Amino acid sequence: MSANRIAVVGGGSAYLPGVVKGMIQRAEALAGSEVVLYDTDPTANGVICRLATRMVEVAGVEITMRSADTLPAALDGCDFVFTTFRPGGMAARAADERIPLRHGVVGQETAGPGGFLMACRSVPVLLQIASLLERCAPQAWIVNYTNPTNIVTDAVFRSGWERIVGLCDQHVGDLEEWRRLLALGSGKLEADWVGLNHATFTREVRRDGVAVGDLGARLARLDPGAMECVDDARLVRVAQTLDLLPNSYARYYFFHDEIAAELAAAPATRGEVLGEALPRYYAAYEAAAVAEVPEPTMSRGGDGHGELAVDTICAIANDEGRRLIVNTRNGSALADLPDAAVVEVPAVVGRSGPKPLAMGAVPRPVRGLVAAIHEYEWVAAEAAATGSRARALTALALHPFVRSLEAAERILDEGLAHHAAALPQFQTGG
Repeated sequence: MSANRIAVVGGGSAYLPGVVKGMIQRAEALAGSEVVLYDTDPTANGVICRLATRMVEVAGVEITMRSADTLPAALDGCDFVFTTFRPGGMAARAADERIPLRHGVVGQETAGPGGFLMACRSVPVLLQIASLLERCAPQAWIVNYTNPTNIVTDAVFRSGWERIVGLCDQHVGDLEEWRRLLALGSGKLEADWVGLNHATFTREVRRDGVAVGDLGARLARLDPGAMECVDDARLVRVAQTLDLLPNSYARYYFFHDEIAAELAAAPATRGEVLGEALPRYYAAYEAAAVAEVPEPTMSRGGDGHGELAVDTICAIANDEGRRLIVNTRNGSALADLPDAAVVEVPAVVGRSGPKPLAMGAVPRPVRGLVAAIHEYEWVAAEAAATGSRARALTALALHPFVRSLEAAERILDEGLAHHAAALPQFQTGG
């Protein structure tokens, strides 16, 4: 049990109620801790703080919730910084999705050009946080959910701040998806996902600690042509072709042109749909904050969202030596990627942070793809930090979604122009 001060940057996020539920579930490990919420949107921050306060009160746990008016005040003396902000909100996300689509490229909030534009807004904030921590909380760990997490984590590492763990719980949902598709039944599932964020793959699934021995046979029996859900069919086709279980984002790489056409024809992007829905989420949170039982009628991300972040914080604070899948420096975890690459792999997480486990080589069928995405991410992190247009163009030209230099140039020009007010580094960058 360890009492800690946990700063949440992005405290007004609609995902936060799920995170608070995760904290309540780990209340014994967090007993005596203070959680300080900060957001550039004070209204949303206030709504979430009131709801979170009510949730911990009703649960009867020893966790204190409060808000801070400024970023330095939130960070001062903290032990952990949980970053879960979306720079520019849903309007910026919608632009990140729309701009690439106008040039025949998938528009997605974390992968490809859309993810790059978000990185250009996210990275400077994370670098600011790291700089502030050097002065006010040099012992603190950054536990990062802000997208795109691989690029953000890489940029912070390369700035000289070592105490950061990048997280994404996509693998949790993906494993449950494979449970359903492969009819794996009940029991605790575990898989050693390896690769990069949103580009991970696994060959083995364990159920209650025992390898599922007929995994290949189960996969071979699936008929993609008989599936009603097109994304299920795509996922199964990729898995059968590669003889690997892929992360659900694999569909964007292996069915890029089909999906780009579908997204372009859709009446609204995902960001636009969510932007319209968000006021209803906050109205539900406001109502729940004064209810006898503070259970929102709507909850973005579901109850399990944020559990990985809470588990990571507890693992470091209490030296748990817990096995978790995280984004961290490769070291020797994946034999065919550079030591300094940020990879998503299983790691043992304790007081000194994540220690990635040796996973051997990236599986051969996806080795080239993973290497190409890494090279893009390496250059993208530099471009986002420095504001170099030249490096930004190189990054976009390297990404597998982008098939021509002309498309890369047009996306970059439009993206930088649209987000100019949020990208001061590009006003002075080379």
